[in-house]
Amino acid sequence: MSSASKGERLAALERLHILLREKEVDSSPLPQLGLLLKAEDPVERRMTSWAIGKLAQNKVHGEYPLTKLIDLLMDEDEEVRENAAWALGELTSSGVGGENEIKSLNLLLEDPYPQVRGMAAWTLGRLAERFGIGNSSSVPPLRILLQDNSLNVRKSAIYALDRLTALGIRYDSKTSFN
Repeated sequence: MSSASKGERLAALERLHILLREKEVDSSPLPQLGLLLKAEDPVERRMTSWAIGKLAQNKVHGEYPLTKLIDLLMDEDEEVRENAAWALGELTSSGVGGENEIKSLNLLLEDPYPQVRGMAAWTLGRLAERFGIGNSSSVPPLRILLQDNSLNVRKSAIYALDRLTALGIRYDSKTSFN
């Protein structure tokens, strides 16, 4: 797929997205997807990171490009960073990665784009809730997000902090997000 034209790669990714929504994919696309995470076109990187997250969400076993996905958390495109944060949470929840990835997600809590901050906070909460993965290093930046201009970011921060509290990691729960 990587030697194909940009149009062919995008068409193939679109077909893959359809198959993923129908849960009709095995791990065979993973090697090519790993290569496409480095594509020049941000649309390809967005679609690829989403596809990797969806494969993990669908519990497809295989060799996931975790390091390349973590690199996308620093991508110039905010939607790529957002998709990478979501995909990283799906990979970690599938047993790929773990607490080390929390440090990378913590960095995104200071992203200039609210959708990226919100997704990073939501992913941290989801990891804590569903898989018991959490770290007290997330609490200070999440507490700052309680005062964010975006209601969705504040709600995601509350969600994450509440889930971390359930793991025994404390914060002042009297802060409102209204």
